[in-house]
Amino acid sequence: MPGLAVARCGANARKIIVMANDHLSLAEIQQAFQAAILSGDDAILSHIRDSSRTGRDTLLGVYRHAYVARLAEILRNDHAQLALYLGDDAFDDLARLYIGRTPSSSPNARWYSGRMAEFLGVTEPYRQHGELAELAALGRALAHVFDCRDEPALTMGDIAAIPHGKWPGLVLRPRSSAWRLDFAYNTAEIWIALRDEQEPPAACALAEKQRVLVWRDGVTPRFRVVSAEEAMIWDEMAKGVTFGVLCEMAATYDDPANAPLRVAQYLQSWIASGMLAGTPPTRVGRARKGRLTPACRD
Repeated sequence: MPGLAVARCGANARKIIVMANDHLSLAEIQQAFQAAILSGDDAILSHIRDSSRTGRDTLLGVYRHAYVARLAEILRNDHAQLALYLGDDAFDDLARLYIGRTPSSSPNARWYSGRMAEFLGVTEPYRQHGELAELAALGRALAHVFDCRDEPALTMGDIAAIPHGKWPGLVLRPRSSAWRLDFAYNTAEIWIALRDEQEPPAACALAEKQRVLVWRDGVTPRFRVVSAEEAMIWDEMAKGVTFGVLCEMAATYDDPANAPLRVAQYLQSWIASGMLAGTPPTRVGRARKGRLTPACRD
């Protein structure tokens, strides 16, 4: 972990520093060492004594290299499919650039790679290849749904207990371990091929965006591509729209007579996959909108 690595490096560095300047406290040493590692501040060099084998610049360089190497390892682990897609050398180049421009801001290494998708979306030459940012976004989503806190899932028994007359006012909500993504490229197919150790298809921009649901099945993160209608129903459900209004909205897509059945089938699928939270509240009419944000950093 970035924060802990610096602390350990600081503790180790004290054995070197104290020989030359033993009035520094451990906290002061760690602060100076952190500045040297994170921002390239060389002030600490004046407190380090050359060893019998090498100079102080080299000694400090060992720690700097180790810190960067650890961050690169974290990036590779968190974005394994992206690394496979780019290849070792190209991913190493990306990791060095990301580390240089994106300092660690948390002592928890779990969150360090979380800005990779945004970074790829605005940084040359990667921004010219939109599938890269989308691969990173999918990797982040799968990691985050895995990390989300556990909470009770809605069951078919919960649904069966709701009187038929209250169904139109039924309000549902996603579990925090369920996300929705949109892709402009054939990213899902690229990911699946990489996962299955097959040659990925060539990246191509899609005429219609690819809609994806990401969720945690037990302890296993999963995703699947969904239809435009299912994605729309999910998005509106997440805003707090009632079941009755969802059925009305589905009727605008296809076959109004069967719209309630289609919405019920989506609901059944989401419940079977454990995507919905708790016992649902009911209310009459349209609920207040307000998109829910997955609470994954508890």
